[in-house]
Formats: sequence, structure tokens, C-alpha cells
Amino acid sequence: MTGPALIEGLAGIVGPRHVRTAPAERLTYARDGLPTHSRLPGVLVLPGSRDEVVAVLRLLAAHRVPFVPRGAGTGLSGGALANGDAVLIVLTRCSRIFKIDPKNRVAVVEPGVVNARLSAAAAPHGLHYAPDPSSQTACTIGGNVAENARRHGDPHPRPRGGARRRPRAGARQPGR
Repeated sequence: MTGPALIEGLAGIVGPRHVRTAPAERLTYARDGLPTHSRLPGVLVLPGSRDEVVAVLRLLAAHRVPFVPRGAGTGLSGGALANGDAVLIVLTRCSRIFKIDPKNRVAVVEPGVVNARLSAAAAPHGLHYAPDPSSQTACTIGGNVAENARRHGDPHPRPRGGARRRPRAGARQPGR
């Protein structure tokens, strides 16, 4: 499933240095924060933008290859582990903060933004993002959303304006 044609296609989207196939490189991503579970992914791909993520997803769908998205890999559920027949999409390169809207308490960010960076960007507006203060320096927004991380009240991240994938319909903007 993750043969040469797929690897070449992924490299054409994100560049060869952002596709990992060597066993030692894949082994680095075989675990998350839950040390009792381990799965070696077939291929790793590290897109650096929304457009690259969309193109990777389209390619995987065309090849009918399963995938697992991953942020920093700090989760304790095993949810960021991919089997050998799957592609692990590592989102840590997607780490831009586009906008902080203090009036509406909305941040427009990519999934690889580390919580502490968002808190630092929100601080000049008198705001702080803290789903779990003990993990501020390691966890990412994408992981918070994926794992439904919320500890302190309801300032829970809600994806807005990102792309969603619909079966056979491609990417679209939410709410449209």
C-alpha cells in the first residue's frame, strides 16, 4: 500500500526531505506519550502548509491508503499511532499563528502550534490558553482538538476556517 509510487507522489508534494521511510526514522514515531503501545508506521510525511495537507490527503485517498494525523505525540491514548500499512501525517511543521481576535476570543492557528506559543501570543491581549498547564511547552493545538483536551473551563479549541474532508467531494471550508 505504501509503495514507491506513493512515496514519490508524497515527495512531489512536500519535498523528499519531508518524507521518511527509513526504519530508524519511523521508529522515532512508533510511540506517543503512552509507553505501553507501539506501532511502526509505513511512511511518515511532514507537510508544511494547509495546501500540502490537502494535497497529501487527496493523494492518499486516490491510492486508498489509510492515514493517521499526529501532532507532538504527547497524547496518552495511542491515538497518534499508525500501523505499517498507513501513512503518519506529522503536523508539527504547520505551526503558524495567523490571527488573535481578543474581542471574540478566537485564535486562527495551524494544528502544529505549541500551546505555550499561543499563550504567549494571546498574553498582550490579557488572554491565556491553558487546556492543561503542565503540558504547555509540549502539546499542540491539533493534539488538543484531536484528544478533546480540556481542563480549565470551556475555552476549548474549536476548529474554525480550516479545511475538512468530505468523501468524494474534496476539501471545503466549514460552514459552506
